[in-house]
Amino acid sequence: MKRFFVIAIFILTTILITSLVVTAYYPPTTSSTQTNPVNSIPEVLDVPILAHKGKLVMLRVHDVGTGYGPVNNYLDVEVVIKLDSDPTKAYGFQLRNDNNRPVRQGMLDLLRDAFYNNWVITIEEKGGIVFRVILSK
Repeated sequence: MKRFFVIAIFILTTILITSLVVTAYYPPTTSSTQTNPVNSIPEVLDVPILAHKGKLVMLRVHDVGTGYGPVNNYLDVEVVIKLDSDPTKAYGFQLRNDNNRPVRQGMLDLLRDAFYNNWVITIEEKGGIVFRVILSK
């Protein structure tokens, strides 16, 4: 029984030291727009979640870091869309090699299908950042 406790304490100590070393070498990153890890909704202060419905009039995909929009309304995104319901407003999302890549690639695929087939879509966004694309019959 004593041997069991010694082994358990050794394992717990090893885990604790490893987590401290990993945290020291790989500190968490911060950005001005952080995402909620539970549901990937951008956390932009004092900005409500909005839904918009319409047909795509613009679908733009460009290189990382080139962004879209004027300085006072800049979107740090790689995919930009505009809807016929309000063609003066643009919305977008990042398409980067991170944990959200598969979901965002799926959103881009839905947007492409909607654009080519002239389907009505609904997007949900917060601060201009799209986090949900909905196709319905």
